[in-house]
Amino acid sequence: MTTDLYNAAERTFHAAGIKPKDVAAILTKLESEYGVEASVAGGMLELKQGSTIFSVGTMLQAYSAKYPREFFGSAGTVNFKSDLAGDLAAKTRFIRENGLPAWDSLPLNEKSAGASRVVTGQIPNIAMKRSEYLKLSLSEKSKLTGEIGLKAVEAILSRK
Repeated sequence: MTTDLYNAAERTFHAAGIKPKDVAAILTKLESEYGVEASVAGGMLELKQGSTIFSVGTMLQAYSAKYPREFFGSAGTVNFKSDLAGDLAAKTRFIRENGLPAWDSLPLNEKSAGASRVVTGQIPNIAMKRSEYLKLSLSEKSKLTGEIGLKAVEAILSRK
């Protein structure tokens, strides 16, 4: 990957309001799993699949929805102090909107003590076990219930 491509991808992701954890890994996954070729056009990222050029914004929305853990502050939320690392304006806005106690209660990153209450390695799905479901955050449980329904959650809770 060239420096120009990396910089264009990072610039485009940030312009779309998405902060990736690893730009190179995302572009590599897009190419290897989906056959998407990345190039630079006018200083911004351009994505092609075969001869079809498609909307980078649409792709980023779909990709970030499918792989939210590859982005800082997924779904517009701040789960860790590291989500706002290097962004003083965002940190200030977070504290102004939520208060200093909310900032103080955030774990530093995914590996910090207390992070298990924020995030798990488990991707919520209908086939999970009860023990896996119980490790999900409240928001993950709510989202899963909305997607699969109450009866399916009851089935998950009956598994060992």
